Amino acid sequence: MADPRINLYLSQAGLGSRRACEEYVRAGRVQIDGEVVTELSQRGTPGQTVRVDGRVVHASSRTVVFALNKPERVLSSTTDPDGRALAIDIVRPSFSGRLFSIGRLDFMSTGLLLFTNDGDLAQALMRPAHRVEREYLVESKRPIPDEVLQQFRRGITLEGITYRAVHFTRKSARRVAIFLAEGKNRELRTVFAHFHLPVKRIHRVRYGPIRLGELPSGSVRRLNDREVQQLRSEAQKDERR
Repeated sequence: MADPRINLYLSQAGLGSRRACEEYVRAGRVQIDGEVVTELSQRGTPGQTVRVDGRVVHASSRTVVFALNKPERVLSSTTDPDGRALAIDIVRPSFSGRLFSIGRLDFMSTGLLLFTNDGDLAQALMRPAHRVEREYLVESKRPIPDEVLQQFRRGITLEGITYRAVHFTRKSARRVAIFLAEGKNRELRTVFAHFHLPVKRIHRVRYGPIRLGELPSGSVRRLNDREVQQLRSEAQKDERR
């Protein structure tokens, strides 16, 4: 197999998508064996020393994906100036390279959060056009009227943003499974607040083909090769249309 072009090599080292890594090269931030590289045709070869901003990086061609059952009061972002707990810190002991989150969950929401070293895969799975389905269990402190759920499925426009559920399954008067496909920021909380329904719990149980299953809160597991391939197929589905 031919050595990868330098932007792919950097992406495999966990520095971002191939497109983002192109900018590192164009900006003169990449060195191979001490020489600045600015041509995207350059390839990363085993035995060479590749540096970005002076730091040595190592590529891994194997895509890894981790599933985390995110607890409450944990941030999905990679940093926090207030020092709050970060989801990435729970996953880091399982992998030494850079990881990208596939989607997010807000501070109080719990459940399935995926991380991968493949920046392109992460971006593809979050792209709205791919419509990767997410399943959430939502519990309200008050009964949830059927009309609210029907309106959500038809589409609700709030401050210029349209929120729409793919479908829903009622579990009880106050508990429902809601299926979304675009991953808009705080979508469920925004819609429920619009209808004056106080949310007690939001728990994600599925992202695309991957289910949370019985993974305990705060625990991490590495996806197997079959599951990684399922995610790749999901990320490529609109390209096959």
